[in-house]
Amino acid sequence: MPIPIRPPDPGTVRLRYQLERTLHDGAVAEISALALELGMISDSTADEGVAARVEAVQHRVTGILDGLRCVGACIYPPVLASAGLGPGLRAVAEKLDLRLRLDLPRVELGQAARSRTGLLIADHFHTLRPGSLVRVRVRGRRIVRVSIIDQQPGGMPRRSHRAVLRCG
Repeated sequence: MPIPIRPPDPGTVRLRYQLERTLHDGAVAEISALALELGMISDSTADEGVAARVEAVQHRVTGILDGLRCVGACIYPPVLASAGLGPGLRAVAEKLDLRLRLDLPRVELGQAARSRTGLLIADHFHTLRPGSLVRVRVRGRRIVRVSIIDQQPGGMPRRSHRAVLRCG
């Protein structure tokens, strides 16, 4: 018996996209600039002790930056907006170390359907352990049907999930 998955509503999709953009254009951009500035300070100082301390702080700032990018990608994976549904889902699966078999419609989905469908599937990917095998099938345009079958490592049984999204 397939387990139903609740798709995100259009308002949630917009909010999550705006949150990711705000995080990326605000904190991530500012911290990236700070990391670059620390690198320039480290390179320009003659005092090796100070240079080493600045380099250590730069390393910490870079770690914080990576953490913020990870949070942003969980809120709304940027590749879904920039690369499209297929490449975006493949990128998310690769980052999470999932083995993905993807079956998408021949005709490209509209923007709203791509966003909602992409978030639904990416959110499910985040519930899986690395090394999981995932088969995703998407059908429809105005009424989109999503089928996800996953097999997690360690002898876990296969699970089947279904969702239906109205995108018209």
